[in-house]
Amino acid sequence: MTKLKLNPFKFGNPVEGDYYLPREKLTQLVKQFLQNQIHVVLIGPRRFGKTSFVLNVLKELENDGYDFFFVDIFNITSHKDFLSQLVRAISAKKKWYKRLQDKIPKLRPKMSFDIDQATGEQSFGLSMEDASDKDIKEAIQDVLSSLEKLGKNVIIAIDEFQKIADIADSGWLEATLRTHMQQLKNTSFLFTGSRRSIIYDMLNNSARPFYRLCQSIEFPSFGDEFSTWIVNRFKSISIDCQIDIIDDLRDLVQDTPNYVQMICFHLAASHLKSIHSTDVKEALDRIVGQNAYAYQTQLNSLSRIQQRTLRLAAHEPQNVYSKSLLTKFEITSPPALASAIKALKAKGIIEDIGAKKSQFVFDDPLFAIWLKKLFD
Repeated sequence: MTKLKLNPFKFGNPVEGDYYLPREKLTQLVKQFLQNQIHVVLIGPRRFGKTSFVLNVLKELENDGYDFFFVDIFNITSHKDFLSQLVRAISAKKKWYKRLQDKIPKLRPKMSFDIDQATGEQSFGLSMEDASDKDIKEAIQDVLSSLEKLGKNVIIAIDEFQKIADIADSGWLEATLRTHMQQLKNTSFLFTGSRRSIIYDMLNNSARPFYRLCQSIEFPSFGDEFSTWIVNRFKSISIDCQIDIIDDLRDLVQDTPNYVQMICFHLAASHLKSIHSTDVKEALDRIVGQNAYAYQTQLNSLSRIQQRTLRLAAHEPQNVYSKSLLTKFEITSPPALASAIKALKAKGIIEDIGAKKSQFVFDDPLFAIWLKKLFD
């Protein structure tokens, strides 16, 4: 029986090992900041490889004697959610869970650690059904205060940290985090975020608690080395692919590494001997088509002016305020377009590019491709 070759590409989840392309210079820069207790915010689109990068940095720091934990707060909606994710991340480190109980007596009656009789694995439980918001806030402060007692040098990584700004608490959680970040002597924070406009306001608005608290870094696109790496991955399973084909694919998906690997995964699974532009187009069309129902549902949830604005941004992402484009896409006025753009940014569907307030990218580049195909 012929042994199947492993697919050289992965997508959907953070990648590591042979599936991870290192960013050496950025890694060394971020490590240097954190080792000198300078807090860092990595800003970049979703699916751009930030989480894979952060986990790689944390593992390198762990080899240097640092303790770390990783907190994903993308889906939080309340202080209770934030506390739950924070404690869950800490308890994932087996050597810390007992210390956490010892340092936070208020949580002790509500925390549980069970052992699976079959596997011997420990599981964590946190019951907060009867806790008041005041109790939750006090518990958050207790957990944050305990961080420096968890190790000599501690790194706390919080993914999609702009979500704390969505909690309607008049900035309490932002202010609380700032206070503890300033007080903790042996702890550095590494944040990631994808909502550029929100993060910039958090970091640069003098009325916000995070004003000038962190070193911000724009998470960069890969250079030419990414295309070369992709071609070599194909070559590892005896598939020929030219670099210009991968360059074109990267342009189509806004240079999003997750989507590049997704398309290449499907191409590798097709057992082709060589990759051509038509193969890439067919794979991309097939994947976009699989998401058509979700995209149509999202489009139907928007107002008419918001739908037209998305069509405009998908076809002509630059200079969207030009008179000819407003006429072409039936948008009545620049103020009407500005209002629609503001609403779409608030929904996380599009983002402007840095200081260019008339140029936009889609949070999901496949959504833009679907729109262009639908309204070509």
